[in-house]
Amino acid sequence: MDSLTCRIAVLLQDRTDRPLRIAVVGAGILGLTTAWALARRGHAVTVLEGGLIPNPGSSSADEGRIIRHAYGTMEGYAAMMPAAFTAWRTLFAETGEDRLVPARAIYALREETPWQGAVARSQARHGLPFTEVDPASIPVLNPDGVIRAMEVGGSGMLLAAPILMDLVRLLPRLGVELRGHTHVASCPEGGPVLADGTRVAADVTLVAAGAGVLRLLPDAARRFGLRASLQTVAYLEPPPGLWEEAPMLLCRLPGHATGGVYVLPPRAGTRLKIGDYDTSITVDPAAPRDPPRTGRVAALMEAGARAIAGFGAYRLIAARHCLYTMAPEDRFVLRQVAPGVTLASACSGHGFKLAPLMALGLAAAVEGHVTGEELAFWAGGHAPSA
Repeated sequence: MDSLTCRIAVLLQDRTDRPLRIAVVGAGILGLTTAWALARRGHAVTVLEGGLIPNPGSSSADEGRIIRHAYGTMEGYAAMMPAAFTAWRTLFAETGEDRLVPARAIYALREETPWQGAVARSQARHGLPFTEVDPASIPVLNPDGVIRAMEVGGSGMLLAAPILMDLVRLLPRLGVELRGHTHVASCPEGGPVLADGTRVAADVTLVAAGAGVLRLLPDAARRFGLRASLQTVAYLEPPPGLWEEAPMLLCRLPGHATGGVYVLPPRAGTRLKIGDYDTSITVDPAAPRDPPRTGRVAALMEAGARAIAGFGAYRLIAARHCLYTMAPEDRFVLRQVAPGVTLASACSGHGFKLAPLMALGLAAAVEGHVTGEELAFWAGGHAPSA
């Protein structure tokens, strides 16, 4: 673990002697875990959310999310993952519910890329297995075009919806005020201003509003290259008896419109889920996402047929679009944009798996344990050497 991550992880151990008033704008996974990281340190935290808390329409609202140590060529994020798992275990100890389901993860490779060498290095550093397996030994995998199947250790599923509900129950016990159906108009120094013109006084404002940052902090969003995009997911009913012991599948499809699919097996009450990798299209975050775009769903189902054996026997239950905030190179953006105001933006699908650790990073910056420059560099996955 690098030295900066170690300094941030220390915040799991004690409380501050200089509590501040902090407003967190947005009640997705990053906003709620940031409230947790700060409140457990003794700060007075208010969470402001335009919809319900948790918001069923947010990109954080889902059944299962992948977590893994393998991070491909983004080796700075791979280096963070032991600390990320520790942050999750600390949160689960405080909620009283372990919401991480261990699951095998199989990467089905259809072309040679630098991914394999990078993962081999990071898995070796973590002391985790990285093993080639026979594609034919994975009954749910369509082996057509697969040149190599790699199993990566240290993987699992986060039960997203239960985690959000656990946080909503925990945070008031830590003194956090949760204010749903509260529309924020702007985020100046001194605290957010609501749509009715009232101000929520705060020493620090952390804007973790997902694609809402494009409206609330438009100049900063442009400066850091943020945009809104969609990812399509579908929930399926598989033939019986296939997925009880099946792994997660991660299947890139070179040249396909979706970029490939990832597949989460049904576990702990979740449904079989597939999602695409296509976040290339920029969308208006205020535009309706329902009903899902038929072309996107059709492309996802076609990709599913290329990734999953016997896909014709699967029944589509539901499909939806997740609104993702995208950043250049798919990296977190944690940046102070005005005195006392910090933009906290996830990127693509990294947001959930790293949220508690990023929340600790924000807490470290709020308290002055790290500088704004250090936070931005670290959150971008550019972990310095120990």
